[in-house]
Amino acid sequence: MRNLIRLLSMLLVLITTLSFGYEYTFTDLGISHKVSQIEKKLLLVNFSSPTCYYCRRFESEVLSNKDVQEFLRGNYVYVKIEPGSYKTTFLGKTYTNDQLFGAFGVRGTPTFVFIKDQGQVTQVPGFMPAPDFLKALRFIVKVVDDNYKGSFEEYSKKEDNYKGKPTIVNVKKEDADFVLKNDKNAQSVETVPSKVDINTVYVTTSTDVAKKLNSMGVIRVLLISSK
Repeated sequence: MRNLIRLLSMLLVLITTLSFGYEYTFTDLGISHKVSQIEKKLLLVNFSSPTCYYCRRFESEVLSNKDVQEFLRGNYVYVKIEPGSYKTTFLGKTYTNDQLFGAFGVRGTPTFVFIKDQGQVTQVPGFMPAPDFLKALRFIVKVVDDNYKGSFEEYSKKEDNYKGKPTIVNVKKEDADFVLKNDKNAQSVETVPSKVDINTVYVTTSTDVAKKLNSMGVIRVLLISSK
C-alpha cells in the first residue's frame, strides 16, 4: 500500500509538470546564469519541491498563465531548482542542488530569487496569484532596467501593461552560439521574420536587422560582433 501511494504521488507530480510546464524552464543554475548574463536579463531562480503543495499551485495557476509566460520570455531567464544531488558550477564554485538551497538561505518552497549579473536583487518567499506575480515581475524589471524609484505598494495600485525595455546587446560569436544551444527561446535570423514575436531572443549578424527588430519593440536582440 505504501508503495502504491508513493507511485500515485509520483504520477501526480509528473502529470502536473507535463500539463502546466513552462517550455523555457532551465534546470541548471550555472548555464541559466551564463545565458542571463549574455542576454543582459534578470535571472529568476525558483527554489521548488515536487512534494510542495504551493509549488504545484504555482505551476498550475501562475506559470501556466499566458501573460506571465510572455513577460518571462521577454525579460527573464527562468530556472527551477529542486532538491537533489545534481551538480552545477555557479560563480566559480561547484554546488549540488541541495547545497544551493543552503547557499541562498532558502527555508521553504517556493522561494524566488532574482539575480542580475553577479548580485542578488531580492528574494521573495511564498505563493502569489498570477496577477500579483506578474506585477512583481514587471516592478523588478522596471527598477533594474528603467531605474524606477517608486515603491512596490505604490506601483501595485497602478494599471501597467509594461512589456520590457527593447535592447540590442552586442555579443561575441561564441556567446551567441552558447545562447542558441541552451535557450529554447532564442532564434538565429539574418532577415526580419515575417511574423515578429517581441519576446523571442533574436540573434543576428546584421546591424540593420537588429535595429529594425529593436524599432519593432523586440525586447532582446543579440548582435554578433564581427571583431
